[in-house]
Amino acid sequence: MIFLKKQSLADTKKLAEHLAGFLSAGDLILLRGNLGAGKTTFTRQLVHALSDDPDLIVNSPTFTILQQYTGHGLPFPVYHFDAYRLETIGAADQGFEDYIGADGLTLVEWPDYMKEILPDQYLEIAFSYDGQDRDVRLTAHGARYEKMLDRL
Repeated sequence: MIFLKKQSLADTKKLAEHLAGFLSAGDLILLRGNLGAGKTTFTRQLVHALSDDPDLIVNSPTFTILQQYTGHGLPFPVYHFDAYRLETIGAADQGFEDYIGADGLTLVEWPDYMKEILPDQYLEIAFSYDGQDRDVRLTAHGARYEKMLDRL
């Protein structure tokens, strides 16, 4: 586990840029944190770090549940889920499992609402924000992600 205290938004951007160099197709990142903690900001920075298109628009999939990013110089597709709206219905039988571990990088905000379809191996990034300080905790679940954190 890596714990980063008092991270600014600039620090979050640097973390995303650094992590981008270790990611590959099939990777899964679960993003935890309260509203406004930095989950979507981190995702935006990560997608921009992977892309060669500075004008690529990366929006929160709050209402669509899933945003897909392909092209734009991305080395693989990026699937960005915001599972918040799945709280009452869950993710089973929605077809979302087809995106996890497939040909791209999958990022899931509010992963507890998709837990029935998530594998046991993933990188968890938890953001906490109290209005002043932002802390970030990275936790590896599985050998691949343990090696990734060791190299970070």
